[in-house]
Amino acid sequence: MNILVGITLNDSDRRLLIALLVVALVVFLLLGALGMLLRFVTERMSKRMDYEIHDAVIYRVIQTPEQLAKYGRAKNRALFWRQSSPAVLIALASLLFFIVYNLVTKRWGEDCWANFSSLFYQFDWGDEENFVTVFGVTLLAKWPDVISKPTWVNDYWASYLLVPLWLTAIVYYLVTCQAYIARALLLNKRTHSVFEKSLDGFNFFDDVKNSANSSVPPPQQ
Repeated sequence: MNILVGITLNDSDRRLLIALLVVALVVFLLLGALGMLLRFVTERMSKRMDYEIHDAVIYRVIQTPEQLAKYGRAKNRALFWRQSSPAVLIALASLLFFIVYNLVTKRWGEDCWANFSSLFYQFDWGDEENFVTVFGVTLLAKWPDVISKPTWVNDYWASYLLVPLWLTAIVYYLVTCQAYIARALLLNKRTHSVFEKSLDGFNFFDDVKNSANSSVPPPQQ
C-alpha cells in the first residue's frame, strides 16, 4: 500500500524554510571553521612541551617513559601556573575593587552584567509576533524590534570597568587551560614515541642476506 502525504507550503513558509536552511548552512560552516582554528591553535600550543623536555631527552638525562612523564608533568604544571598568573591577578584585583566599591556605595545587590548591557542594543525577544510555528516548531519569523539603544549611564561606571576585567580574566584563564591540556596530550604521545622500539622496514631474511654479503671478502686481484 502506498501512502502519499502531501505538504502544502505557502510563499511565506517557503521563504522561511529557505532562510532556515541558509542559517543552518552558515552555522555549519562557522562551526567547521572554528573547529579548524581550535585544532591549529592547539597544535601550536602543544609544541611548547617539546621545548620544555627537549634537552633532558636529547642528553639522555631521562632514561624511561615514567621519568619522562613525571618530568613533563612537573614542567607543564609550572608553565601553567606561570601563564595563568595574569588572569588570577586580574580576577583578584577586580574582586578587591568590587568589595571596596560596594563597601563605599552600599550597592551589593546591583547587577553588573545588566548594567553593562546598557552599552549594547537590546531587542524585544518577548514579542510573540516575532515568531511563527512551522510543522509544530516555533521559529523566528522576523528580527525583533529594538527596545533600547546603546546608552552610557554615569552611575554604571563601575560595571563598565568590572565586566571587561572579568571577561578578560575568564578568557585568559580558559586559553591557558587549553594550552595545558594540549601540552599534556603531546606529553602522553612523547612518552610512547620517544622510547618506541619499532620494526618498521625491517625484514629478517633481508638482514641475513645483507650480513652474509658483508662477510664475504672482496676478490683479490
